Amino acid sequence: MAIRHHTLVEGNCLSFKGGFFGFSAIVLIEADGHGPILFDTGHHSTRLMLLEALAAKGLAPRDIRTVFLSHLHFDHANNIDLFPDAAFHVGAIEWEYAHQPSEEDVFCSFGMNDYLERRDLHLIHDAEGELLPGLHYRHAPGHTPGSYLLHYIRESGERVVLAGDACKTYRELATLSSANEYDRQQRATQSLQWIADHADIVVPGHFPELRRSAGGWIWDEPSRLELIVR
Repeated sequence: MAIRHHTLVEGNCLSFKGGFFGFSAIVLIEADGHGPILFDTGHHSTRLMLLEALAAKGLAPRDIRTVFLSHLHFDHANNIDLFPDAAFHVGAIEWEYAHQPSEEDVFCSFGMNDYLERRDLHLIHDAEGELLPGLHYRHAPGHTPGSYLLHYIRESGERVVLAGDACKTYRELATLSSANEYDRQQRATQSLQWIADHADIVVPGHFPELRRSAGGWIWDEPSRLELIVR
């Protein structure tokens, strides 16, 4: 089965005094013989960007029947309500954690939990498995204890990892250390090491797509965000 991915909204790690923009990557996955899959949904600040990017691909929200959520922080899952016909996949550990997050973690949303509870929710209990043939999920704790990533192999042989916040930025992949680690078992380095060992292309949660080269990890363009001040 041929699998392809397209970044609909590019992640960034921009911040300002007292807060952050922090757009998370939203990725469309296409697989022969299967409907479109969305990896994460972003938050309200990227809502119109997401809708426009889907429209550019000839898709409406109701065409998305499968959504895979890397974890349940608001910046990755706020726009779930755009997809009323979708089945939502999320880690069982993450689901439990999102109802009782650590005191330092202020990024979960009980409103999103309530919404998901009323939807077609599929909890992932296995550490590894296939969402569909050739498209694999893997438990990648660190940022949160229940984070998951997706990975597949292109027809060209390149290994692709859609990392979510298991790898937020180039810096995390280069240093194998994570900022904002809410997993009490401190497994972020372990997850980052797995990504470094098993990927040729990485889509981080908050950074442009990274590609392995002879000289290390590279990316084509910096994240760009046009600010309009009125």
